[in-house]
Amino acid sequence: MDVRKVVAIGAAVVVAVLAVVSASALSSPVAWAAAAVGVVLTAVVVFVVTPTPALQRILIGLGALVALVGIVVAIAELAVRGFRSDSTATLLGLAVGLGGLLVVAGFAAGRRAPSPALLSTGALALVVIGLVAGIVVAASVPFLPLSRAVSYTAADAATEITLTTPAGVEEGDVLVAQILRSGAGEVRPPQGWSLLRTTALPGGAGSVSLFTTTAENAGGPVTFSVDTPATLLGGIGGWSHIDSVTTPGEATGNGGAVTAAPAPDDSASQVLYFVAGSGVADVPVADPLTDAWTVKADNVIKATTALVARPALAADPAAPVSLTPTAPFAAWATQTVVLEAQ
Repeated sequence: MDVRKVVAIGAAVVVAVLAVVSASALSSPVAWAAAAVGVVLTAVVVFVVTPTPALQRILIGLGALVALVGIVVAIAELAVRGFRSDSTATLLGLAVGLGGLLVVAGFAAGRRAPSPALLSTGALALVVIGLVAGIVVAASVPFLPLSRAVSYTAADAATEITLTTPAGVEEGDVLVAQILRSGAGEVRPPQGWSLLRTTALPGGAGSVSLFTTTAENAGGPVTFSVDTPATLLGGIGGWSHIDSVTTPGEATGNGGAVTAAPAPDDSASQVLYFVAGSGVADVPVADPLTDAWTVKADNVIKATTALVARPALAADPAAPVSLTPTAPFAAWATQTVVLEAQ
């Protein structure tokens, strides 16, 4: 058996594995299946096809071009944007993997070493640079946090409030829920949820609590409970590519503008401001902030909750946040949550 071809298949396996690593897809069966198919096709070309020198050069040149695409994507993620997304991570892995397999096939399938030497050497160098760049990106560049969806509801004079897990949530996503209750007392989360922070509204108007968990399935109802009937408002959101959840601050006040506690000066983090107030009002926001929900209970006990998000990669991540409701809250509280990207 031709030793050169056997070595080439080993090289193809190494390239395929490194491509999966570059795409941060170690846990993806689809990525591993695609890598296996790529190796098999490469083996077929190496052992069955004997290309002409011209076709050999085409294979190697095409591999070099595809590997160059991977290098460009790696540079864009590492030095220009500073974050990754599902699409660019997949593109990086495909580019460096396909480029490497084409070059391996071009080298090993022919009867003699490819020529000219500059083409073959340059192509090999591009593939190696692309694979190394992909590994560096996978190890050092975080994913951009992605908001899946939110859902919210209200209940009056109730001892339970049931939220629906937002559509689109996948296993491993981080869920954060906000529950406001009127009056005194605690809010009990369902099994598997942990308390992040509870903040009392001034004057005994109520309290607002934040809870979090990691999604284990695609959906289902989530029920929070209290000991005595109360007005309950709640919302739940899902985010992907999150490494940790922290609540670095809170703020409370009466009337006027609602001011959020400062968030860390980290443009790669997704920052959430959970607002709760006594009274019924909308909570308008200005760019770059976005409002994810506003839920109001307009009954004997009037209350509003809202979620305002500061996007990752904000131009001024340390800028103070001040929100002016359409009608003043008698008492309000804000809680700052920071989702650290993977």
